[in-house]
Amino acid sequence: MNKHILFYIMLIVFVISCKESNTTEPEDTPSQTKVTLVKDLPANGPGLTYFRFSDSTIVTGEDTLTNKWDIAFRKTTIYTNSGVKGPGKGGAIVLTNTDFYELSEAPAEGYKIEENNTPAIPTGSGKGWYNYNSQTHIITPIPGVVLVIRTAEGKYAKMQIISYYKGAPENPSATNISGYYTFKYVYQKNGSRRFN
Repeated sequence: MNKHILFYIMLIVFVISCKESNTTEPEDTPSQTKVTLVKDLPANGPGLTYFRFSDSTIVTGEDTLTNKWDIAFRKTTIYTNSGVKGPGKGGAIVLTNTDFYELSEAPAEGYKIEENNTPAIPTGSGKGWYNYNSQTHIITPIPGVVLVIRTAEGKYAKMQIISYYKGAPENPSATNISGYYTFKYVYQKNGSRRFN
């Protein structure tokens, strides 16, 4: 009888392990997308900081003249690789009152590109991704703003700015160092507009 009990216990363990392995999808399945967190990306210098979503890399040198970057930062301005700023297929849409995690698909149209007097992502307090407090001189991300980026290669990413200050303090003050972006993003590498 002990042999039968042992057999049934082993059978149950085997069935449970099979069920667990069947319900877990591989990480690189096209429907799987991961949230990447970028901390303290510097944007306070005189030049641009170029960034690529596909590998979370800062792009430098001659590659900044190509489609090897997706967005670029200079202080509070964020550019796309499009129009007058680069040779890529980039563009951006600023979505308001949007939950970052619930946004499951990039819009099909409506992307702005970089033009001489009109950037793809509007600048100025309350116009794009941030508010500026003229009394405290603090820049804070607007709650519910999600930037949907069409990359230089025509793929899609969604991003949300978390902080504009080094170390991403919860309540920044005048003593915090500005010009350091902390943001999260999801990049869809398979070329579809779906984020999940």
